[in-house]
Amino acid sequence: FSIPTAKPVEETGSDVLKIRKDKDVSFKEGEESPLKDKASFKGLNYYAFNKEYIVDFALEKAEKTETVDIKMTDGTTEKLILFGKIKGELQNFTIALTIYQRENGDFFLPFKDKTAPTETYGGGRYVDIPLNKLNDKTILVDFNQAYFPYCAYNPTFTCPVPPKQNDIPTRIPAGERNF
Repeated sequence: FSIPTAKPVEETGSDVLKIRKDKDVSFKEGEESPLKDKASFKGLNYYAFNKEYIVDFALEKAEKTETVDIKMTDGTTEKLILFGKIKGELQNFTIALTIYQRENGDFFLPFKDKTAPTETYGGGRYVDIPLNKLNDKTILVDFNQAYFPYCAYNPTFTCPVPPKQNDIPTRIPAGERNF
């Protein structure tokens, strides 16, 4: 499949900052928060917003819709819809990743890059992609919105393990970070 040419980016740093602030509030106050010690929580750590990490990937849909088992951190599996493969250019690397679709139609991209485990969670990170970022043969992925799974904060949570084919051969210094 062919790699798309760059298109104007609609996300802005202020959009991402609002999403990050809202997440901090939900971690500190939310009932679903994975934090054990909400009282001393001062907010998550992030890389600075960078438009370079918003990538328009070419999309190759799976030949048939199928549910696949994704390995979880506790050794069990969870079923996800295999949507297809995406391919794009980032830092002079051609990256091909497997993308999944949730029951609500949105997409789920689990990945691991060279920032793990020193700068980011060693188990990998995730990007949730709204259905409206799909455009016929392309999908817009904003790595500025990459986040840690809940099991990074609390081992009682079970989280999907990014599949080996979603190991990225370079650093993606975008989104959530350790420090």
